[in-house]
Amino acid sequence: MILLASVNDLLRIQTSAAVTTDVHSSWVDMAGATITPGRTNTPITTATTTTVVSAPASSTYRTVKTLTIRNRHATTSQDATVVHTDGTNAMELIKVTLLAGECLHYHESAGFWTTDRLGQYKTVSTNSGSGAAVNALNLVVLASDVINNNATANIMQDVTGLSFNVTAGESYWFWFCMNYTAAATTTGSRWSINGPGSPTRLSYCSDYPLTAATQSVNYSSAYDSPAASNASSLTVGNVANIYGHITPSANGTVIARFASEVLSSAITAKAGSLLQWYRVI
Repeated sequence: MILLASVNDLLRIQTSAAVTTDVHSSWVDMAGATITPGRTNTPITTATTTTVVSAPASSTYRTVKTLTIRNRHATTSQDATVVHTDGTNAMELIKVTLLAGECLHYHESAGFWTTDRLGQYKTVSTNSGSGAAVNALNLVVLASDVINNNATANIMQDVTGLSFNVTAGESYWFWFCMNYTAAATTTGSRWSINGPGSPTRLSYCSDYPLTAATQSVNYSSAYDSPAASNASSLTVGNVANIYGHITPSANGTVIARFASEVLSSAITAKAGSLLQWYRVI
């Protein structure tokens, strides 16, 4: 639960962009034996700090049951930070980059999670105060295209929106299945991952096309590997697979990454690309 326990306690949202963001909260006040439910709807249109659950009255506890934060903009991302303050200390509970149409949810029995612009489950940020459940399948779908046409060849770029959070000492299996296009058959690519520094264990493979009949196949125990892109692609219908295991030594995020072999020649990770991951230990 998120508890407001004094007349100085507030729940606030910090937004990074001047885009329309809708916030709904449902809460319950407890004053002795008296239980009073309530709700607050808060439209946000600027980059600012906004109170979305106000302080309870004296001698009253206010429990936040649900919280929903939706980025309504058609194209622009929004950083949303949930902050609990007691009037002196402003504590960041979670910060999420919401792509256009995405939504951050909170429920007292499930913690925080996000959904994409189609309302489909995207990531779990917390699970009732613990890490991801062991052997539970998690699915993330890339909501919009991500383009790498860097003016310098072979520069790695995150596939923003296709990642998962990891906890130090836990072990995970992952599979990124990337559908992508190339600006020309003479534009190759490379596909890899990044994550928290110095993992205890990291082993993964990647494969992606050279032609309709040949492909690059790689094995690695280091991030951003291989170091070089291959030399060709199909213009459409490419599939890159990145799959393996990681045991991180620090909390953080594992994310897919890619590069274009040719400067200013686009490799495009397509919407609908998938990530599946399990916590295995």
